[in-house]
Amino acid sequence: MQFNGSSTQQDLIHDTLFLCGGVTTAAYPLVDITRNINQAYHDVTRLIWESQDGWQFDDATQTDLPRLIVTLTHGTEDYRVHALSTVLRHIRGIEVQDTNGNWQKLNPIDYHDVSVAWQEYRDTAGMPIEYDLEAGYIRLKPAPSSAYCTLSSGMVVWMSRDVTEFTTGSTTSIPGFATQFHRILSYSAALDFEKDPVERARLIQMRDRLEKGLQKFYSGRNVERQAAIKPYGKRRWRTYL
Repeated sequence: MQFNGSSTQQDLIHDTLFLCGGVTTAAYPLVDITRNINQAYHDVTRLIWESQDGWQFDDATQTDLPRLIVTLTHGTEDYRVHALSTVLRHIRGIEVQDTNGNWQKLNPIDYHDVSVAWQEYRDTAGMPIEYDLEAGYIRLKPAPSSAYCTLSSGMVVWMSRDVTEFTTGSTTSIPGFATQFHRILSYSAALDFEKDPVERARLIQMRDRLEKGLQKFYSGRNVERQAAIKPYGKRRWRTYL
């Protein structure tokens, strides 16, 4: 379902107004509906990320792979990546390219895993083998060396990225998740406007039903992947056939 501007009024804006009892944008301004739909959009992607199986979710309206390409600097281990605090929501893996053009996957570590001072740990530049995440920084150990690494566009960060929000001028834009669940956005935006308790209860019930369907759908798309059960409070996974 497109965001707005459908000639047949089969869009999220008109659906929201319909769910609010047929009000117009004079009563529920477009700027308010847009803001509330965007908030609901972020909530939907959170539910998808919490539910997804091995088929990683990405906004279907994106035209490239969910990755960041970073140029490395000889001897520098800390990289400020603006997207870490903006569009990026999860890091799935980091790779560095060696001088032969081969990509090497790095292992995640944490400051508390290191028994010596951070500055002394793997302090000779070479081929990075580990990374730590701190605020908006990726910290490589050891620091990359031009003798071992391809510096230009030499690091790839595979990620889960945030959705592209709608604007009041969006017309043909559509949400980047499965079509059959788009109306979650309409229900949520209508709830932000509706004050009648009976109508609110109805809208909540309808939205909850769709959200449960959304979670079930995204938890079972990769039908060939083995089911994995993670016991509560345990750090290890055990896979069951």
